[in-house]
This record gives sequence, structure tokens and C-alpha cells, in this order.
Amino acid sequence: MKEMSLISVIIPAYNAESWIGEACQSVLEQTYENWELIIVDDGSCDRTYEIVCELAERYPSVRPIHTENGGVSRARNLGLAEAKGEYITLLDADDRLTPQALEAMYASLQENHADIAIGWAVNMTQEGELTECPYKKEKKLLMGEESLEYSLRDHPSMYAAWGKLYKRSFLSDIHFIEGRRIHEDTYFVFQCCLRQPRVILLEDIVLQYRSTTSSASRAAFSDKFFDILYFAEQKKAAIDQLYPHYADLSENMLIKANMAMLRNLCKTRDRKYRKIEKKCIKEIIKRKDKFISAIEGDQQFFRIITRHMYGIYKTIYILIKK
Repeated sequence: MKEMSLISVIIPAYNAESWIGEACQSVLEQTYENWELIIVDDGSCDRTYEIVCELAERYPSVRPIHTENGGVSRARNLGLAEAKGEYITLLDADDRLTPQALEAMYASLQENHADIAIGWAVNMTQEGELTECPYKKEKKLLMGEESLEYSLRDHPSMYAAWGKLYKRSFLSDIHFIEGRRIHEDTYFVFQCCLRQPRVILLEDIVLQYRSTTSSASRAAFSDKFFDILYFAEQKKAAIDQLYPHYADLSENMLIKANMAMLRNLCKTRDRKYRKIEKKCIKEIIKRKDKFISAIEGDQQFFRIITRHMYGIYKTIYILIKK
């Protein structure tokens, strides 16, 4: 590679002493050499900041930033504001990049004159054992409104902000919505798609995703999950205003948001959420003709809901999880 542009790798970290070393090491071991690593310590109460400061003493390209606790979105925004690179990628403190991640995404982005390069992730246990990529990988160039269609169809390539390399000039003023804790990264990607980027999907595995007890998919239910519906409403408003011809696809997006909410409501027996469950079911059934299955398991859960079997499903779920 003749000339390598600077890539800024941004890691938000909160009480991540168990994993932050691995995350940073995965950046240090990149085959692509022109990078800076910005770790934003979000007011950790453990040794996270001490660990990254020790790394910074050994590696000049590592830049630790300490701030009072303000949430992952604020931490990522601080990282974006401090980044000097022409390209940006995001990494969570408990995940790892594969050794050729930056090189693969950068090369593909350059070759296709793209604004965003998207790779895939394999799952990883809490102990670091790799499992598999849960989605069917594909290689494709998305142009114009195609990436927005992918987002509204709930395509897995659009789920997370990580696993992507962004051209800094394209991002411009796009930022993470602060004060929200769930689906804020999906909304960040959606904001990018609204600008009709040129996107290249790679077949390469670029990230190892660690599933921990604090992962959103495994976390106990709390009111933070209402952010799922909040961001769905924000997306719908944007589509109605800017892309009304995608009204049907935005209905599918709302279905998926309500399905995601119901999956999380399975984790609680608190009857105060019963009205919310009923409303989610009603919203799904009202739009059922607009449903588009994106991943394995979608169709089955959709049938359970639309056949009025959610109560049975939840009962079995709770018994299994005991």
C-alpha cells in the first residue's frame, strides 16, 4: 500500500478493565499501520483509565481522554471531535478488531470510491472463544438510496456503528444522540444512509463481538429499552419528510422496532408494562402486510405475535431463563 491515510479508531470505555487491553491490542496488531487510537474513558470507577494511560506511555499513537460519566454517545462524540484522521472507525471496549480489519476496509473503500466500508463480525463468548458470524455475508456496492433501503429493511449490515470505516468528510456533522442508551448506534448509521452514501459491503470478518452479561441482548429489562421506540419514531419522521416513497419500508422498520421491544419485555414480569406489550402487538398486527423478514428467527417471532401467542411465548421464555 503506497500511501496510507490516517485512520482514527475511537473506543468509548466505561469500567472496561477486563477487556480494554484486548481491544487496544487488536488495534496495535493491525496490518494497516497509519492509525491513531482514541480511548474515551467515560468516568470509569475501575482501572480502565490507568490501563490506557500506561499504553499511551509506550505507544505515541494511543491517545487517552478522561471525562465525567455521560454515556456512550457522549463519549463517542468526544472521540469524533478529537479525531485527526481522514477516516473513522468505532470499536467497543469489549470487542476486538481482526488483524487485517483496517487494511481490508480501507483498501475496499479506496477501490470503490466509497464513503463507508462495512465488514462483518463473528460472535465471541465472554471468555474470548470465537463462535461464528450469525448472518449471511455478502459483497455488494450500494449507491444512492440503496443503503437507506437496507436500513429500513432491517438488514444486519446496518445494525451497529462499529465494523465500519467512514470517510470523515462524509460524516461532517453527523453525531450520536446523547442521553439515549439503546439503538443510538443504529440511528447513527441511519443518519448516514439518509445522505445517500456510496457504501461497499465486504465479505471480510473485521470484528469479534463479545457477548457479555452487560450486552443489551442479555441485559435485564429497564426503561432504557424504550429508546428502541424513540429512535423508530425519529426514523419514521425523517422518512415521511425526506423519502415519502419509502412509506411501506418505514412501516417494516416500525414493525421490527416493536418486535425488538417485545423481545426485551419478555425479560420482565412486571405487570405495569402490560399496556406497552398490548400496544406493541397492536402496532405489529396493524402493519403486518408490510413485514419483511431480514434474519433467521424474525419470521417465527412475527408469526407468534400475529397469531396472538406472545403470552405463551413469554411464559415459556421466563420458565427457561429461571
